[in-house]
Amino acid sequence: MLSEASGVIFRRALRDSRKGIIGWGLVLAGLAIWLQAFFPAIEGVLESFSGLLEIPLVKGLVGNIDDFSTLPGFLGVKLLALLPLITGVYVVLYALGIVSGEENRGTLDILLSTPAPRWMVIVEKFAALTLALLVISALFLVGLAVGSLLLGEMGLSLEQIIAAAVNLVPISLFMAALTLLLTTFKPVRRFAGALAAGIIVGSYFMMTLADLAGENFAIFRQLSFYNYYKGDSVMNTGLVWGDMALLVAGAAVMLALSIFFFQNRDLGT
Repeated sequence: MLSEASGVIFRRALRDSRKGIIGWGLVLAGLAIWLQAFFPAIEGVLESFSGLLEIPLVKGLVGNIDDFSTLPGFLGVKLLALLPLITGVYVVLYALGIVSGEENRGTLDILLSTPAPRWMVIVEKFAALTLALLVISALFLVGLAVGSLLLGEMGLSLEQIIAAAVNLVPISLFMAALTLLLTTFKPVRRFAGALAAGIIVGSYFMMTLADLAGENFAIFRQLSFYNYYKGDSVMNTGLVWGDMALLVAGAAVMLALSIFFFQNRDLGT
């Protein structure tokens, strides 16, 4: 019976979210093309401001950028550093729908009346979200590539494009797993969206404020999961596999806890 049920929830989740996947992917691709097309017009202006990076306050605000007059530095500040906040909207809404959405629609009991066990609902819907994020990142990669082709020799290298797109996936999975955990933890499931959004935004500002405050507050940067994203510098330094592994491991732990809580709590109607 289990083999008959496996894959059904996964396919349904993908089918229901296909418009969102394409829409968000095209938005990110459009941003990547637009900002690269805009860069040549302001390159000279940015060069005159590069010296400001020597000021600690400015360095803290823009992140780990050596020179934002270059295309990788410009995209790091204007797009990649903020990208998880943009994709966070998508993953939070999706993760809220995995359990709470079904409960609010009154369809969760129907879903669980099938041969699919509770854990399969979580696993297959999260697997569908993972594939959705890979597709969105692939479309973002295409946008970066198209924009770079338009710039010619000034454009990004293939390694930089791949690094920027791949780097987005682990932190997005982390945010999705965090939201899912909050929805399956009974006392806070009604407020999971607001709480997840608050944690995501708070983590971003915790890292920024730690940079502004200096070494004495470095511990706060370490506590922020944004610290392990490295979006502002990934196109210059390459992928940091250890940091990406930490985010994926954190997502896996929270996914396991989500399954545990979902298996052991009463369901709303």
